[in-house]
Amino acid sequence: MGNFKANGADRLRQRRWSFAGCSFDESNWTLTVDGRRVPIEGKPLEMLRELLLHAGHVVTKDELLDRIWPDVTVVEASLPTAVHKLRQALGDDRRERCIIETVPGIGYRLAIPAEAEDLSTPAKITRWLPGSPDRRRSSSATTLHRGHMLVFAALAVGVVLAFELGSSQRAAATKPAKSYTTRDVENALRKLDVGTVENLLAANWNPDAPLDREGNGAINYVLNRCEWDRGHNQEQLLLMVRTLVDGGARLDRRNVWGDTPYSISKAVRYCGPNHPVTRSIRTMCYAGYKPLGDRCLASYELADRGRSDGS
Repeated sequence: MGNFKANGADRLRQRRWSFAGCSFDESNWTLTVDGRRVPIEGKPLEMLRELLLHAGHVVTKDELLDRIWPDVTVVEASLPTAVHKLRQALGDDRRERCIIETVPGIGYRLAIPAEAEDLSTPAKITRWLPGSPDRRRSSSATTLHRGHMLVFAALAVGVVLAFELGSSQRAAATKPAKSYTTRDVENALRKLDVGTVENLLAANWNPDAPLDREGNGAINYVLNRCEWDRGHNQEQLLLMVRTLVDGGARLDRRNVWGDTPYSISKAVRYCGPNHPVTRSIRTMCYAGYKPLGDRCLASYELADRGRSDGS
């Protein structure tokens, strides 16, 4: 469909990161693990980028929320969700030494050495060392301890071997992301197929893009399930809405009638005020990180409130 956008595209750099047999290419926003391209959503990749930029140092939860969801109200639980997906993609649970380290109550840290190759400047490599007071070291001026140099040398050999597995694998790793039609999107939302929606988000689909002439985005489309299927799986519906919000869907976005996801969800015709998804949306609007407050109300609700206040 024609509504795809690259998450964080304005922050892409001509830079390729190498660490623990993995490669993250910022120029085309792809992750390769052990020579194989791994599908992953945009938000976990943005988290990986932030951790790489501060390798060896703790990045707090507030910092990550500010940088990854700068204009979206989300609950703090979005961070563990993104970390879980990132660890799955990296195969962190199968490694002797973890890549992503949780610092309880504070945030997360990249716990292994990493290298950044600036693709816009040939042969220029910056090495990052966890715990080093000066993390950015150029290859022409590095004074790292011999033991650290051995670690980097081993890492470099591993990366070279991974990228020389064969031309067919390299070609597969550079294939463009699969495109999807509007019908594919609508079917996945109608069926509450979270797995397919996660793949759509990984392909940089924009969940805020209108799906009809009334300007309804993905969340509004999903909430229609409450109207035509009263016996729907409430937990699955809630999971779908949370996935869409984590993927960038805005809760203060109004359709042509002035309705927001919250005003639609709480309507008795749809999910109703006591439905778990309605309570969750209200919590994200009024008690989430950077709450939106009354911006989640429909335009006519705001107008009614203004008249009742005498304005």
